Amino acid sequence: MQNDIYLEAKLTKTLKRMFTLHPKLIDFNLSRLKHLMQKFNEPENKLNNVIHIAGTNGKGSTASFLKEILEAHNLSVNIYTSPHLINFKERIRIKGELISNKILIDILKEIEIKNSKKPITFFEITTAAALISFFRNPSDINIIETGLGGRLDATNIIDNKTLCLITKIGYDHTEFLGKTIESIAYEKAGILRKNVPVIIAKQDNLKAYETLQDSVLKIDATIIDRITLSNDIPLGLKGSHQYENASTAYTAASIVIPKISKLKAYQGLSNTLWHGRIEEIKSGNIIKYRNNVTILDGAHNIDGAVVIRKFLEKQTSPKWNLIIGMLNNRDIKEFVSEFRNYINIIFTIPIKNQKSSSHPNKLALELNKLGLKSYPTFSLDRALKDANKDIPLLITGSLYLVGEVLEFNNTVIK
Repeated sequence: MQNDIYLEAKLTKTLKRMFTLHPKLIDFNLSRLKHLMQKFNEPENKLNNVIHIAGTNGKGSTASFLKEILEAHNLSVNIYTSPHLINFKERIRIKGELISNKILIDILKEIEIKNSKKPITFFEITTAAALISFFRNPSDINIIETGLGGRLDATNIIDNKTLCLITKIGYDHTEFLGKTIESIAYEKAGILRKNVPVIIAKQDNLKAYETLQDSVLKIDATIIDRITLSNDIPLGLKGSHQYENASTAYTAASIVIPKISKLKAYQGLSNTLWHGRIEEIKSGNIIKYRNNVTILDGAHNIDGAVVIRKFLEKQTSPKWNLIIGMLNNRDIKEFVSEFRNYINIIFTIPIKNQKSSSHPNKLALELNKLGLKSYPTFSLDRALKDANKDIPLLITGSLYLVGEVLEFNNTVIK
């Protein structure tokens, strides 16, 4: 126990030190990471069966569904996702387990030595650690999720891919990916490689799909027809939109496993858990504040708001209270307007430990302009106390807020 505490403290200290190596959090340039990985003999291109996933919405859910289907067929899976919610180690899972403190600390130490204090972003370091750990701990399948975009995302240093997946494209991170849906789709399509098959999830925007299709043709890849699953199949994740993610994952699994077992696949889909995706809080610290349902969701863009609206319109309760916190680069009026008809009272809160969190006063002011009763509240604890315990509650606005809520709830992420 003492050793675990010591290693956790050592890992935190190491990550903080490495976070200072580059002044920019996001700086698209693959040369830094390629140069570093050359010093490790390019392990990223020696991995087994890499499945690379890009998209705006649904990457994490699709990756999680796919992992569960593969594991239900007794295949070992390494998976790299981002961001983490509570613990950094959530980003790197080796054969079903979070990477150990010791393995991660040792790899980060090697990275630090070989990088020789040269500029490198935190996500590039994270990606290097994941790829090195996957190479040293081989699995049957390696699932790699992009962080932001695709073409210049750190994960795109991988050339040796078995399959590419593109989930739903929408407007997000336009300051980095461009203002048009075509430019965003173009960046996401940058993960594609010649002769590597690609599965494209159902797209709501025709221009996004056409851009993806053009990109596939230009590099001589092949689009795999998506298998559409019935909405009668039980899923571990709530929301009708998850059937699109599950269909993409099932199609991917059927490529990797030609003789796929529907029974095992459906078992995997029903066992899938991915925190902060229309997640009902049924246990933990929050329950003492509540007599009614509590839903936690990490939505933060308009597509996420649409998902929330579609979920709420199918519920028996006509009105919900809302606790919301958002980053200051988000349009809260546009976001909440999508499901405003289902909202009773709103409590705006800051997101803990996030410098770019919007001030609760500003959020409440914007929402009051919509005619919604909104009250600035300065902690999650206070908002939970003020929200009527007998009225259903939705907590949303940011994945960072999801992490704060889960930590407050004493949720253990495995």
